[in-house]
Amino acid sequence: MKLQHLLAGVAGLAVGFSAMAEQPNIEPGMWETTSNLSIESEQFPIPPRSDTSSSCVTAEEIAEGQAFLDDNEECDFTRKDIRADGMDYSMTCETPDGGRTQMDASMKFNGDSMSGLITGDIESPMGVMKMKIELNGRRIGDC
Repeated sequence: MKLQHLLAGVAGLAVGFSAMAEQPNIEPGMWETTSNLSIESEQFPIPPRSDTSSSCVTAEEIAEGQAFLDDNEECDFTRKDIRADGMDYSMTCETPDGGRTQMDASMKFNGDSMSGLITGDIESPMGVMKMKIELNGRRIGDC
């Protein structure tokens, strides 16, 4: 399983789904998001990784439940709960090389900031690895 492929799908999963009861408390604008990833593997050490990215979040994306969400056809959501103050979800991702990842996430929204935690198990030919991603985001201005 390619770790970078998995991380590309996971890193974009912070907010947004089409079936929601309330609009998330997220201000439109330019957002900077930092993700801190750690993976525990019995087979070999994997150093922690931190990434920061910026993206424009529009009012339309927020209203549609698509803010901060990258499309990933390899993942299926098994549980979604979106509220004004946050979101909880579970998802399973399958990769072409036979790998599978089960993730649980909890996010908090505060208008111009957000935080979250994603935990999961990565099943790969190298064995099962434990994943943890801590997310922190903030609105840094207009798009």
